[in-house]
Amino acid sequence: MLLTPHTMVGVSVAYMLQNPLIAPPLSLLLHFVGDVLPHWDFYTHTTKEQKTTGWRPLAVMADFGLGIAVGLTATLYAMWVLRDTTLALTVFLSGIMSVLPDVLTGPSIYMKNANSVFKKMHELQRTLNTSASLVVGVLTQLVVVGVSIVLLVGSLR
Repeated sequence: MLLTPHTMVGVSVAYMLQNPLIAPPLSLLLHFVGDVLPHWDFYTHTTKEQKTTGWRPLAVMADFGLGIAVGLTATLYAMWVLRDTTLALTVFLSGIMSVLPDVLTGPSIYMKNANSVFKKMHELQRTLNTSASLVVGVLTQLVVVGVSIVLLVGSLR
């Protein structure tokens, strides 16, 4: 799954639960649930060489940047508009935890001598990922983002 849908899930969980002890670990767990859903990402049906060359690394960085923008916007909204620093911290931590497995997988894709933690996370991610065609895989993620937005907006009322 792309990073931005994972971030949206983490942000919506944080706003719904507003508990810094529950929302971040739940966001981490939901990352793996999201990876089990059939989805498409920039590495679907690619070789090691295709993952590290061409447009894919740029697309991953763009997605990473968009995920950061979503997480920071939600964090700043909680801090500046809602004036709730605990919620802001919860949103920030949940956003990080929601993408942490992918961040820990990255070094094993892009580095030749990644340490065992990165390699084990990559193996776990590879085991859990359910690939789909581009159309089905993107549609699945749009549904995840849509549900996250509905839950997020509902929690702001």
